[in-house]
Amino acid sequence: MALTSRDRVGVDLRGIGDAARAAARARQITLAAFAREALVEAMGRPSSPPEVIAFEFGRVEIVKLTLRLRELEAEALILNATGLGLSYGEYVGRLVRQAPLPMPAAERAADRAALMASCDNLAALSVDLAALMRLLRMGKSGEVEKYRRRIETVDLEIRRHLDRVSALIAVRSSTCRH
Repeated sequence: MALTSRDRVGVDLRGIGDAARAAARARQITLAAFAREALVEAMGRPSSPPEVIAFEFGRVEIVKLTLRLRELEAEALILNATGLGLSYGEYVGRLVRQAPLPMPAAERAADRAALMASCDNLAALSVDLAALMRLLRMGKSGEVEKYRRRIETVDLEIRRHLDRVSALIAVRSSTCRH
């Protein structure tokens, strides 16, 4: 039986709710799983383990989950997920898996902007070095003076760039915020 979507049914338990919940608890399954097994049994099918039932009903990798949270907890979830640039599901999933959380989106944007500015600075330095080398090859030593100060600090500029890149890489590779 191939299904393209999951069917849902609301059941009015009309006074048997406590007994049904107790029976489900006794079997250590949810009320929904208990009801599903009862329906399978009512159809005359042999009782199947939960994995087979889930497979028969078109189990998918991503499922919808509804959470009931206190208002402040819900607001915190929304703020935290949004601040990290994650969907609510991805945020909760990472917490459940104890997977590393990314740096906040604003910090990532600031890091990216700083790295781009540093790369732009190195690109400008490369242009200046190429111009200096052209002047030296042409024997125009008088015009070389305007590049002297820039060349004197080239090691500092490159070291500053490499330090920034190294710090960003270290933060990204060790980010394990739970």
